[in-house]
Amino acid sequence: MCFKLSYSQSYLDSLNLKIKNAKNDSVKIDTYYKASFSEKLNQEQKDSLIFLIGELGKNSKLKRLNSYAIFKQGYYFDDLKKYDKALESYILALKEAENVSNLYVQVICHNRIGNVYSNDGKYKIAIRQYHYSIPIAKLIYDSTDLSENYNALGTIYKNINQTDSSLFYHFKALEIRLKNGKKKYLANTYNNIGLIYKKTKDYDNAISFLNKGLQIRSKLNDIKGVSGSKINIGNVLNLKKEYKEALIHLEEGTKLAFENKIGNFYCNGLLGIQSSLFNLKKYKECCLIWEKYKNAKDSIESEKNNNELQELEIKYNSEKKDAELKLKSEQIKNKTEQNAKQKNLIIASVVALLMSLIAVIFIYRSFVLNKRNAKQLAFKNLLIEEKNKEITDSINYAKLIQQSLLASETILKKNLKDYFILYKPKDIVSGDFYWAAETNNGFLMACVDCTGHGVPGAFMSLIGKENLDKAAAISSSPKQVLSLLNVGVKKSLNQNENNTNRDGMDIALININYLANGKTKINYAGANRSLLILRKSNSIVEEIKSTKTAIGGFTSNEQEFNETEIILDSGDLVFMTTDGYADQFGFEKNKKMTTKKFKEILLNNKNTQISEMKSNLENFFIYFRGKLDQVDDVLVIGLKF
Repeated sequence: MCFKLSYSQSYLDSLNLKIKNAKNDSVKIDTYYKASFSEKLNQEQKDSLIFLIGELGKNSKLKRLNSYAIFKQGYYFDDLKKYDKALESYILALKEAENVSNLYVQVICHNRIGNVYSNDGKYKIAIRQYHYSIPIAKLIYDSTDLSENYNALGTIYKNINQTDSSLFYHFKALEIRLKNGKKKYLANTYNNIGLIYKKTKDYDNAISFLNKGLQIRSKLNDIKGVSGSKINIGNVLNLKKEYKEALIHLEEGTKLAFENKIGNFYCNGLLGIQSSLFNLKKYKECCLIWEKYKNAKDSIESEKNNNELQELEIKYNSEKKDAELKLKSEQIKNKTEQNAKQKNLIIASVVALLMSLIAVIFIYRSFVLNKRNAKQLAFKNLLIEEKNKEITDSINYAKLIQQSLLASETILKKNLKDYFILYKPKDIVSGDFYWAAETNNGFLMACVDCTGHGVPGAFMSLIGKENLDKAAAISSSPKQVLSLLNVGVKKSLNQNENNTNRDGMDIALININYLANGKTKINYAGANRSLLILRKSNSIVEEIKSTKTAIGGFTSNEQEFNETEIILDSGDLVFMTTDGYADQFGFEKNKKMTTKKFKEILLNNKNTQISEMKSNLENFFIYFRGKLDQVDDVLVIGLKF
């Protein structure tokens, strides 16, 4: 596909050559997209390039490419600040990507949709979009876009003054960016964290992180970044009342902003300089800086107004073309409708003539009526099937997201000697989930049973997982983690005396430490879920009782949980389980299995391999259930030390 326009022919010849030599349609799309920002093309030519991107996507043999092409069109509109058109393209690209399972485009679409809503101040919708993007990015190991989502969440939470959450997500972004080596993004994250610490009045940490960002930006020769960092550091030093040192940074940053025509940085720097001079009692110089600030502000406002007028003119011309196209479309549509009416009139006349010749008109009418009813019934059945498919597809997609949030096989194999996890949701998604985290003082692992199952239970599992992550970042002690989890869940669900929501979760949580003598130390705390131990040296199942209260619901914010330390020998077994296995009803007498029977099964499998034990447990559960429905989600975790 070649692109022929009269303007700047040498540039267009070069572009056509690049398209001709492109390896595939994906490269062509990126080439057209990059060219659409060239100053050598006018707006009409740029719009034509974006149209060609759409055509490439539609006509490509690779179906997955169409969603990417539509996304690029949205990105173009986004850059032109045509946010309605951008959002429309992103949503269309997302639907196309879901239809062909293009996970990468799903990640970037959710991210950009979130950005559009965030820029519009619709933070709740934006946060939801970022959380849609995160698990898919994890699934395809897309660390760049994963860090972008964390960074965006951190920025939103800063804007709504939730600084703890803001720091949490910015540090998640920092962890990724320290690994992937993209220095510019790393510097931005350091700068963001520094500004949050400034907001919380932790000025020493603020300066420390801002300086880290400044060092990277200096090495990259990022003039705009260096200017911003120096001005930010100067403003923090003003807050620390270190006015002389602040003045040095502010003057350097403001000078860079002036020389490189960075208007908003220049104004910000002048205000900082004015504050420093005022506090140093240099009032004459302070007045001169104020005059500079006013002149600069007026100049920026004037330039902004001119830009807005230009944008309005471009928008007017664009809307005028759209109106002309719409008018032509309406004319064609009206002509088509007239032809259709004439055709229908002829058909109706013929039918009427034939019907007048038929003697058995009532039989015919009955036939038509029955046929119509059959079509309506078939249509309704088809509609029901489509609705059921949409709902099932949505829940299956939710299952994909939930599975990506479970403890990964990589982290489990790294930190456990031998283990199995028997995980059988009652429905497609589950209220049971398993979680793990590496800490500086041992390996945490949890078996969690949330209120309900299916979709409600899955929502609760997301709340539980997020609050466990936050708690583990603060403490590695199981009892302290449960206390923090309890407060976090109640806060997430807004549970108080005036709120009737009493949902929560039961949990067994252990911290594993391997000792030098070959033994293992575990610390256990539980909320309504006991720990079962089967030692190699005896034939009984020990049960370490939990604290008899749930996480969330009616539980007080001050609730404390008991913690037990246990020393295990090599070959000892530990089990954590939700109540789904033992509560299952069996087909023989429609009776519940019970915990007693579950312990007997564990004893009978004491000497089997851990993988075989999982298989035996699962087979017995299926046999015992028979033709009865599964009553609850099932989760059994077996650990061999």
